[in-house]
Amino acid sequence: MRMKIACCAALLAGLLVSPALATVMVSVQPAYQEPWLVWGTTTANIVADIPENEAIVGWGLDLGLVGTSVSIANVDIALPFDAAPTHDGDGLAGLLMPPASVFGNGVVLATITLTLNHLGDTLLVPSYTANDLSEGLALASGGFAQVQFVNGLVHVVPEPASLALLGLVALLRRR
Repeated sequence: MRMKIACCAALLAGLLVSPALATVMVSVQPAYQEPWLVWGTTTANIVADIPENEAIVGWGLDLGLVGTSVSIANVDIALPFDAAPTHDGDGLAGLLMPPASVFGNGVVLATITLTLNHLGDTLLVPSYTANDLSEGLALASGGFAQVQFVNGLVHVVPEPASLALLGLVALLRRR
């Protein structure tokens, strides 16, 4: 009985003195964009703030689009990561060659090219699927990081010439 109590006490003491795991922050940058609609494109970066004790060796994410003003045209995985295959086919995954690992603030994971489709808003929602072992942020120490996500927003507005034309039409309709 004493042995069990001693083991439980040692385990509890180890948990109390072990460092708490920090959370990796993944966000879309810029967080807010207001591009002019000229039937073109805009870009957004998926960026991570990774504490040193949470250094990663690879990552896999999803990027949900809530709205129809933009669509994903292209995904470029940022250096030092190499593109990795994904089960869902979205191309949002990167790996480092061992023994490399990455940490720091503002680590760019990928650059997403967005096609401007319509006027309006689209929420860019980074996430990962918990049961998918090709998604998440793989820690150099093993396992996966705890992640907090920050969404981005694209608000597509008319380009100046179209806006002036709309204003002129509205003015003529009043008469």
